[in-house]
Amino acid sequence: MAASTVSLALPAAGISPHRFGVNRRRTARFAQRARARRVLTTRAEATTSSDAERDAFVLRASLATSPTPLASLMNEPDASKAFDVVVWGATGFTGTLVTRHLAKHAPSNLRIAIAGRSETKLCSLVGSLVERGDSDVLLPMLQGDAADLTDMSALAKVARCVVSAAGPYGELGGVLVGACANEGTHYADLTGEPGWMRSIIDAHDATARATGAMIVPCAGFDSVPADVGSYAAAVELRKRFPAAEVKSVKSFLTKVLGGFSGGTLATGWRLAEDARERTSFCDVDGLVPNAVPGTTNKRQKPLAFSELDPIYDSDLNAYATMSPFAPCDVKVVRRTVSLLNDSDSEDTDCPYADLPEFCYEGKLAAFELGTPIGWISSKVTASLVEAAVRGAADDVTRVKMKDALPKPGEGPPEWFRNAGFWEMRFKAEVSFFYL
Repeated sequence: MAASTVSLALPAAGISPHRFGVNRRRTARFAQRARARRVLTTRAEATTSSDAERDAFVLRASLATSPTPLASLMNEPDASKAFDVVVWGATGFTGTLVTRHLAKHAPSNLRIAIAGRSETKLCSLVGSLVERGDSDVLLPMLQGDAADLTDMSALAKVARCVVSAAGPYGELGGVLVGACANEGTHYADLTGEPGWMRSIIDAHDATARATGAMIVPCAGFDSVPADVGSYAAAVELRKRFPAAEVKSVKSFLTKVLGGFSGGTLATGWRLAEDARERTSFCDVDGLVPNAVPGTTNKRQKPLAFSELDPIYDSDLNAYATMSPFAPCDVKVVRRTVSLLNDSDSEDTDCPYADLPEFCYEGKLAAFELGTPIGWISSKVTASLVEAAVRGAADDVTRVKMKDALPKPGEGPPEWFRNAGFWEMRFKAEVSFFYL
């Protein structure tokens, strides 16, 4: 047995609620300067007639005193793919953080717009971005309804890429995904709802392949670290042993400080209340094309309460329990393994073994404690995770939990987010057989 361990240490993304009071006089001064800068930038960058028309549309949208109704853009030729990125659900807790980060760090020539359903909140967000110094331009505002097909079709039409921060996605996201697939518009979200993901794959995968749209759900902590980290570990092991195929990857969340937003908790409540999500919760191959129970998952450890029992890992020198993110992560990683193995592209070099021979495990090994204290810590964590899952599944307890925990739009304060961190380590293994 040969093993390779790859460590990834990345800062955690924090989340927090903010309510803004906009200083109208000060905002007006910033707005005047921003308009002048946007005019100069637009004139300098317009190189073709179509670019100039799009730039003119973007400029008009940024100077509007109220959000542009999405439905009004369906027959607006200059609006087609006018924005490189549109943040849908921008005024929510996570959406505000995404918008701030883009406004502050994105390249200056990236056309960004924000979109949502509340005119008041959109205007407040734009004003706060300028006041805080996150943006020196007024971001264009688009207004619509997630359940309205015309609005979502218009959103997909005007954007090259949509970043959706409006969840729970099983309730609010299906129309937008379908519109993006039809329009060839790239899409990413922060869902952790495997049952809903299965439904959009079944409904829109063929269309997205035909139009070239890249639909990327689970693009947050669920499940980018697990998916990318597993692949990085497998590739590293493949470099050392070119003829080998990786048959096992374990991830260990070894250090973490963070909190949950109300939107994330709302998704958790939906997982407990939705029959499709409850059914798919323990299905490790729920996102795998043409999965055959007992065959494609024959080497995969199950998702069960028994897997919460602490185990000792000699390589890590720590006790570990099943990660609370594992139920989503394992489905995403196994879908990646399946798609890479089935790819016909000559550019795709899959480091993994065939899916029936592959196993992914997501573990929580807080601070790598290999002592009795580590076992106690893992046992306490496992008990809390089990209690939370069972509590959310009980109707009466879930109501009490909803009342006590953060609501959508709420979350950890900024100082706590700034102090946050996380670290994951990955161990890939491959078996060698000698004659």
